[in-house]
Amino acid sequence: MPFSAKPFNKIFGILLLTFIPLILFFGSLDTIKDRDKSWYGGGYDPEYAYLFNSLNMARLKLAGHIDHPGTTMQVTGGLILRASWLIDKRDETLTKAVLSEPEHYIRILNNSTAVIGSVALWILSSLLLIRTGNFWFALLFQATPFISGFVLFNGFTRITQELMQMVAAFALSATAILWYIRSGGKTDNRYILLFGIISGFGIASKILFIPLMIIPLVIINGLKSKIRYILTSVLAFVVFTLPVAKLYPNMIYWIYRLFVHSGQYGSGEMEIVDTSRYFDDLVNLFIVSPILSVIVGLSIVIIIISVIKKRISQSTRLEPYHKVLIAVTLAQVAGFLLVAKQPKESYLLPYECVAGINAVIILHVITSFIRNLRFRYITQGILTLLMVFFVVIYGNTRKLKIYSTEKNAFWENHWQAVISDTEPRAVIFSDPGSSPISGLYFGNAYSIRRYVNDLQTIYPDYYVYERYSGRIYHWGGEPFSISDLTKKYNGRVFYSGQVLTDKEITEFFTVRDSIAFQKIYGNDRQVIMALPETSQYLVFSSAEAISGDLNLPLQETGMQHIGILTDEKAFAGKTSAITTPEWPYAFSVAQQAFQEGDSITVSVMVQGTSSALKLVASADNSSLLYMTASPSGVFEKDDWKRIVLNLKITKSLEGLPIKFYAYNNGNKKAYFDNFRLEVISKQPRIFDK
Repeated sequence: MPFSAKPFNKIFGILLLTFIPLILFFGSLDTIKDRDKSWYGGGYDPEYAYLFNSLNMARLKLAGHIDHPGTTMQVTGGLILRASWLIDKRDETLTKAVLSEPEHYIRILNNSTAVIGSVALWILSSLLLIRTGNFWFALLFQATPFISGFVLFNGFTRITQELMQMVAAFALSATAILWYIRSGGKTDNRYILLFGIISGFGIASKILFIPLMIIPLVIINGLKSKIRYILTSVLAFVVFTLPVAKLYPNMIYWIYRLFVHSGQYGSGEMEIVDTSRYFDDLVNLFIVSPILSVIVGLSIVIIIISVIKKRISQSTRLEPYHKVLIAVTLAQVAGFLLVAKQPKESYLLPYECVAGINAVIILHVITSFIRNLRFRYITQGILTLLMVFFVVIYGNTRKLKIYSTEKNAFWENHWQAVISDTEPRAVIFSDPGSSPISGLYFGNAYSIRRYVNDLQTIYPDYYVYERYSGRIYHWGGEPFSISDLTKKYNGRVFYSGQVLTDKEITEFFTVRDSIAFQKIYGNDRQVIMALPETSQYLVFSSAEAISGDLNLPLQETGMQHIGILTDEKAFAGKTSAITTPEWPYAFSVAQQAFQEGDSITVSVMVQGTSSALKLVASADNSSLLYMTASPSGVFEKDDWKRIVLNLKITKSLEGLPIKFYAYNNGNKKAYFDNFRLEVISKQPRIFDK
């Protein structure tokens, strides 16, 4: 029984169908906001690759990333980048804007995925309602994304190939349901065309879509019609991958390597599957995607029962729903078998996204025994609401387990510690590693290194250490040695990234006289290193809160007091230290003694009445030392200014305990952020020897 044949009620049904897409949309925006920056924890793969290749498309340049191939997402991303830049021209060129503020544009692209995914699901479900008249089928179809946390995460919150692959799978699913309900099992050229276009689009998005071609091949009647479908799919694939047509040989070779090698990304032994682990990996895939596994299992049971009934009744007729259920189940089983070759839960996404077909048919079969149409429709509604309620909770719970924001404050704090230096210096970032520089290097590598010159101009003092090759590059070109950089930067060279092994320090971060880089900041996950004669140690705080709790500031070694945190304003990250007449102190460092010749540089970012904001260096005996500094007249970002205090330790100050602190002596509130204290040792530097 249809939901209603009256236009008013169908319109009302379409309005009701906006509820789940809105949950998806706002839930996705919350996830994007919580993650904050994609490079946190080294999570820039593949978002930075898609950022760079979207930029290529926006500039009508050849893409460098064709592994998925992902062309549909790259073209869409290019259009979004171009449109967003035209609306808000943040720099003189789109290229410079994107490379200068990559996270800003990744946030725009990620938000766009939430829009595209949610709108596509609403349009397709509304089409199902209009064409079938069954509201419950349309609502059950809408619940499909929630059967997996990875569909919700990769499909709706990240600029990746998964979005377009997901949309194509939803479209294929909706078309198959319409074929089942509307065509009566007859071949229709319109469906051949639709299936072909959708399949070509899906494969152009990701080659894991190929097993879903089983669905149209099974349900389309006649050999000639099947051939027309295949040819249409091939033609559509060519059309959707035209921007990378020159790279077809590379694409074919990549697919060949994936097929003949058993390891990830075409690596490993030259064997189609690793038989020693294949079965265990296959079983594990069924475990990690339990709802899909249950759906496939129920589908197989229904197919077996239908075959038995057919034999008992000696019928030769195959019902349309049998055909569709067999088709989608075969495609999903083929998907499991394919993914088990290189197992990853997220790779099951296309096969999870067509589970709406299974769900609709299973619901139809379960309720088909109810003869009263009205009671059948009510039963379908009750079962649908129960299933939707369950999977929405399940999916959102699983999504929250995929990513973590627990260490966001740490990653942001470390990055600000690296870039907040007031003096010229070279910084070598590790790749892989957790920093936007590592993300930019990764993205450029997947863009045929098209932007080396641009990156060298925008980031002239940043270098990248490729851990797999043991070489240091200035974004590209010939490698640099540590000795080259110490000469170029007068010894001011830092390393930032993952903790290095003793072998790496010996081979790549040691200069003449066996002087090696040593840790001056960080912990067992991420460190800043420098030459011991150059930098003795670093104290830094970006006033970040742990897990967003303003009562839990990130504690930093050397800091005595950080202050009261607020999320009202921040120079960087999400929080800063707020000062008031009742509590004027922001940052303070524990008293410590220094040696003659030591140079100390203290800086902090401030916002408020400039004349009232101070950095102070004070000895126990203030008559020997009481030194203050106020903000410069230069705005560094928005209405934030920097205070810098420089102190050279004289003989009279040697060994004397000195404290440093930032405070507000005015009667208005003010904000402090990014406190940095760096001590330069008096020891002779290697280039002076």
